Amino acid sequence: MKKLSCSLWMAGLLTLLSACAVKPGVTGLNPSQDKAREMSDQLMAQQRLANQEKANAISHHRVWYAGFGLHSGSRAFLGDVQLTRQRLAEINPELISYSFDNELHQDKLDAPFAHLGSIDQTARDIARQAREGDVVTIMLSSHGYTDLVAVEIGNKPSAPIWTRYLKTALAPLEKFPTVLIISSCYSGSLISQLQAPNRIIMTAAAQDKTSYGCQALAHNTFFIDALFGSKLDAGQNLMQVFEHTKELVSEREKKEKVDPSLPQIFVGEKMQAYVQQPLKSWLQ
Repeated sequence: MKKLSCSLWMAGLLTLLSACAVKPGVTGLNPSQDKAREMSDQLMAQQRLANQEKANAISHHRVWYAGFGLHSGSRAFLGDVQLTRQRLAEINPELISYSFDNELHQDKLDAPFAHLGSIDQTARDIARQAREGDVVTIMLSSHGYTDLVAVEIGNKPSAPIWTRYLKTALAPLEKFPTVLIISSCYSGSLISQLQAPNRIIMTAAAQDKTSYGCQALAHNTFFIDALFGSKLDAGQNLMQVFEHTKELVSEREKKEKVDPSLPQIFVGEKMQAYVQQPLKSWLQ
């Protein structure tokens, strides 16, 4: 049953970190190709313009979302980006959203590439436009290891995102209420460096645990499926939602006979009031 575990990818971690060698098989569009990089930049510019226009048209507080499917090795990572966006948009149809993914494409991209640079640029874009009362949700989905999130674009491994670099990229958002969701193995190890007073962090696993659901053709990781799947109740507060998510993940892990992932949550001191309110009251 270990085939369900993202930790299987760890067998190639040293190769990824030391040589970033291309894995066997078909290589798709990636940022090393001028044409692909231009396509990604154009898609990013289109998202930025559309979101700026939408944000300017909303007079009350806004909800921002940016999802990043950082690895081309499984459809689940893109699925997590899409499912999270779908559920947030159901709660708030005026959701302002950015989507990035590294799915394998040969001719044309569907979304901009997901990597540290796109996280950094998006955080700065949102911070420039956000105003008091706005809420931001950032979701990262990928393979991972202690203190890092992996990046693979078009079947070509790229430099991983270390926690210290992610902290710097997200720094522009620190004054805004932000929910950071990370679905990867060992993602709990990122919490200590990323915690901030205005931030809630939810991770798919404890600092020394693997997470599940990232096999190649999976629709979603276990964690995001439990968090934003059909059983999400926006009338519950975030702590209730998280506790229910843990129960659903645990039930599925027991059914699959795999070790528990033990999802984690951190709530910053300025976010205590948010986690006690129904989701729909502060996301609408």
